[in-house]
Amino acid sequence: MEINTVYEAPSAQDYVNLRLRSGMGDKDLNRSRTALKNSLFTVSLYDKDKLIGFGRIVGDGGITYIVSDIMVDKEYQRRGCGEQIMKAIDRYFEENTHKDSYICLIANRPADLLYQRHQFEYLPENRCGMLRNQGKDNFS
Repeated sequence: MEINTVYEAPSAQDYVNLRLRSGMGDKDLNRSRTALKNSLFTVSLYDKDKLIGFGRIVGDGGITYIVSDIMVDKEYQRRGCGEQIMKAIDRYFEENTHKDSYICLIANRPADLLYQRHQFEYLPENRCGMLRNQGKDNFS
């Protein structure tokens, strides 16, 4: 197995397929295309022509940065691919952010253990993370 790292977004179809193979769930193809195009930074891992890992950073490029979509094909998990993706993301942050930049992510367990190795910490007790409920009952 020879894994190649590419700093370009994959095709939307490859992205959606990897989401399914990694257990992240399905996403709409057109919205995925838009999301990939609007990313600040992407890192893709390939085994030959097969997308096996992916991660990206979204945000405003000035103050706020969000790590998103860190995923690895289930057949390639536990082989250091997530670590490789996070090292590329760390390099981006080291070269493009400042001490007062706001860098965040929402982690699924047990991936939080990976992120802890890359300077991410749980919020202190006086802060809380929140997600907006996108249920249809919230919209008129």
